[in-house]
Amino acid sequence: MVVVVWFREIEYLRGFAALAVIAVHVSMNFTRIPGVNLLALLNVTVYILAHFAVPVFIFISGWVLAARYTGAYSVPGYYRRRVRTILIPYLFFSALYLMVTVDGTIGFAGVPAPGRVLEALLLGTAAYHLWFFVLIIQLYLLYPLIVRGYDIFDRGGAPLFLLLALLFFQVLWNVGAHSLGAFAGAEWYTVLIRLFPSHLFYFVLGIHVARHTDRFRSVLRSLSPALVLAAAGAGALLLGGMWAASVLLSGSFSGATLAVFCIYRILEPLYYVPVIAVLVLAAWRLEGREGRPAGASRSFGKHSYGIYLVHPLIIAAGAAAWTSLTGLSWADWPTYPVLFVVAAAASYGAVRGASGVPYAGYLLGEPRVQKTD
Repeated sequence: MVVVVWFREIEYLRGFAALAVIAVHVSMNFTRIPGVNLLALLNVTVYILAHFAVPVFIFISGWVLAARYTGAYSVPGYYRRRVRTILIPYLFFSALYLMVTVDGTIGFAGVPAPGRVLEALLLGTAAYHLWFFVLIIQLYLLYPLIVRGYDIFDRGGAPLFLLLALLFFQVLWNVGAHSLGAFAGAEWYTVLIRLFPSHLFYFVLGIHVARHTDRFRSVLRSLSPALVLAAAGAGALLLGGMWAASVLLSGSFSGATLAVFCIYRILEPLYYVPVIAVLVLAAWRLEGREGRPAGASRSFGKHSYGIYLVHPLIIAAGAAAWTSLTGLSWADWPTYPVLFVVAAAASYGAVRGASGVPYAGYLLGEPRVQKTD
């Protein structure tokens, strides 16, 4: 059965995650700073801490699907909707980014070779952000099986056991991906980190919240907001400090040892889960106040999918224009906050403007279809 339900928290969460994605892709240009200085260390920290974006998007996907598709529903109808919202935008933007480079600045890459096209489609390498689509496509394809497995544990009264088991398995998978990449070749890591087990825990956590939304809200409201914020802050200090120290000692991000990467993979869920709780609390606070900030946040979240797709173009074009107008580069302090604000505002403006164009929604993952698919 398809149930048309919606949780307003989700719109805010999507907006927060989209801003974090932009922060990741602006701050990652610290690698263009010669040497290691305070600016580089600050952006390393932002880069690491803003990586909660993809887990939040995966969590939201599990939540939305489990809330929408429950009981008996049309599996072909489910897959038709997934094709409209995921596959069409992925194919279009893969083709675009294969011809337009967005690595630091914007440029024309020419017509790609067939082998490059195949690699880009299978691994999401047409641009640095498209790997997410390879991951989410797998989770969407497997959702009917995953949710049936979850429901078996849920009916048996053991959903938390399943979540803990998946968390343990996910950590082992990601640590193994780094280890295999270090000893057998980086291409192994590239493939393994894009396979669905690397983020399966967050997807099933979203399913669990959808199945027990009232209990989730009740438990979260019973916790002290200060305690939840402290847990997320402690995780941020631990992960951010670990990576800043590693880069400072090794002289580069890539110079970090395998141990650092593995410890990071072990600890990251202890940061991401409290962050999800903090973001839900922030969504409730915004919702309670209403007004322009709440409306703007909801609108940004509503268009977050399109923003995710187009923001690398905005960052690259903005970087080229910024350097041309000011002479400043990625090695200068003002570049990062300016391009973050420009990328967020211009991406939102472009997607919102395009949403009124006929059929543009199909390319931005926002097709206007019946809600009973």
